[in-house]
Amino acid sequence: MEEILLDTDVFIDYLRGHKERVKDVFLRVENGQIKGIVSQLTLVELYAGDIEGREKEREIVKLLSYFEIIRLNDTLCKLAGKVRWKYKLGIADAVIAATCIETSTKLLTFNLKHFTNLPGIMLYSL
Repeated sequence: MEEILLDTDVFIDYLRGHKERVKDVFLRVENGQIKGIVSQLTLVELYAGDIEGREKEREIVKLLSYFEIIRLNDTLCKLAGKVRWKYKLGIADAVIAATCIETSTKLLTFNLKHFTNLPGIMLYSL
């Protein structure tokens, strides 16, 4: 089964109502056609965003219920630190990159400029 890790920006677009370009991916994850993966850091970023009441929080919880959450551990933290230092990424992008590298998972992101030239990163195209 194909596995893809979704970057936080994909969830944010979806939650803000820009569902057209990603709804097929979310449906395929929900139907079990694709194994959806997220970094634990994505949870932090989503809950740190503008959650407009309990309804938006319920939507986040429902969306995430279809995804495997990759927890941060020492190995991921060390790799993320090295990636951040070597490629001058922000911490969040470095953690996402390290998670993709460690799990050999393709990445779906709209933030292509940060990930395009990173060794070990395979981008998922829509």
